[in-house]
Parts: sequence; C-alpha cells; structure tokens
Amino acid sequence: MNMTEKAKEYILNALEESNVDTLRFYGIAGCCGMNLAVGLEPAKEGDQIEIVNDVKIAIMPKMAKELQGVTINIEEQNGEVGLVLDGYTPGCGC
Repeated sequence: MNMTEKAKEYILNALEESNVDTLRFYGIAGCCGMNLAVGLEPAKEGDQIEIVNDVKIAIMPKMAKELQGVTINIEEQNGEVGLVLDGYTPGCGC
C-alpha cells in the first residue's frame, strides 16, 4: 500500500480534527460478501497495523489482500475532496 503526499496531508488533518490517530480499513457485509469500508477510528483487536507515509493504518485481516498494490490518493469533485484508492478493484459491483 502506498499514499500520495496530498492524501497524507488530507488524512493527517482529518485525524487531528477527529482526535483519532488511525485510518481503518474494514469489511461490511454486502450482496457479494464483504465490501471495503474506511473510517477514522481506532484499530480493532486482530487488525494489521501499518505505517504508510507516516500515517497509522489498521486493516481488518479479511480485507488486506484487496488492498495490496493500492495507492491512497485524493480527488476533488464539485468542490468536495475525498479519498480514492488507485488500483483498487471492488467486488461484484452489485
């Protein structure tokens, strides 16, 4: 997993505003199994912890394979900024 400098800045600001120190990737039940979700929240027991570009990231083990080779980036659309995962291919798309 990689992260652009712009994403790092955006995430670190969001973490500071939320008084949290971790970006967490986890799975939620969907029509085709687990769907990837992300939040500004503490790691849960069993999460894999990585430091990517000085950002602490927790990953639910079941979702780790989906995030291999992904670059965390940001994009702006209609004046709104959000995270994107370059190289991520979602599940079935239902």
